[in-house]
Amino acid sequence: MTRFPQITRRGALTLTAGALALASGRATALTATAAEDFVESLIKDLRALVEDDRKGPEGAAEFLALLERKSTLEAVGRFAMGRTWRDMSEAQQAAYQAAFRTYISNTYQRRFGEYSGEDISLTGVLDAGQKGVLVKSVVTRPSAEPVTVEWLVTDRTGSPLLSDIIFEGVSLAITLRETFGGMVDKRNGDIDLFIADLAASHGA
Repeated sequence: MTRFPQITRRGALTLTAGALALASGRATALTATAAEDFVESLIKDLRALVEDDRKGPEGAAEFLALLERKSTLEAVGRFAMGRTWRDMSEAQQAAYQAAFRTYISNTYQRRFGEYSGEDISLTGVLDAGQKGVLVKSVVTRPSAEPVTVEWLVTDRTGSPLLSDIIFEGVSLAITLRETFGGMVDKRNGDIDLFIADLAASHGA
């Protein structure tokens, strides 16, 4: 059975709700503490899934259920398509979102499975303006270099939700946008073919 990272906090910055509201211009501000608490809870949920050690479609379905509860999954899907989203029909948008949900759940399942058995420390927070609050962390690996993971948390819907994860400075949302744009280009703009291929893939 695998063991997902334990969580510790060290050197975390403390930002007041008033300071965040002033800096971001948001009507309601997500505090540093609330963002960190949300990320801790999310990591615990991810750990439980990894320790459950379910593979394949069943494991991916559990990751998808978690992402639907705790992330802006639909919005990330729209962002990943860029300008192409506006050119898609409603039927294509629905089919794409269904394929995207499967793709992203497989991606998260594989990515976090790589960090099982290691420790993670929350190291601070940064105000990301209108985007929300960025919670910084480090994954400590006994036989390799530490890995930085940053969690972008937003409260635009009224409660904290994950909107992006940055692995070693690389945004997952932006990576998806570049990947999907390249996939559409390779298919000469054929959206239906792109959706079918995305649905048949197993994630990044």
